[in-house]
Amino acid sequence: MKSTEGIIPKPIIRKRKFNGNPINNTRRVQRVLDLITFLNEFKTIKEIKDCLEIHEKSVQRYLNLLVQLGFNVEVKFGKYYSYRITNTKSFFKVA
Repeated sequence: MKSTEGIIPKPIIRKRKFNGNPINNTRRVQRVLDLITFLNEFKTIKEIKDCLEIHEKSVQRYLNLLVQLGFNVEVKFGKYYSYRITNTKSFFKVA
């Protein structure tokens, strides 16, 4: 009989299948992901608002959400406030 001691079995990898009810409002999640990718450079509230097609107050809410999630949102002061995220690489590591 062969000994299997010390042999690590190979993990089984498969794609996850959708197995539930559809989420009705995925637009909110999509906006947050779009905002994260959009803020790699400094952008004003107006630029963000136009890109995401939302109200200025909603932009402020999304920026606060990103801070709560642990993103470093930098603010540049000038004629208008500009915002960018500096630590996205620590959240999205590409293998």
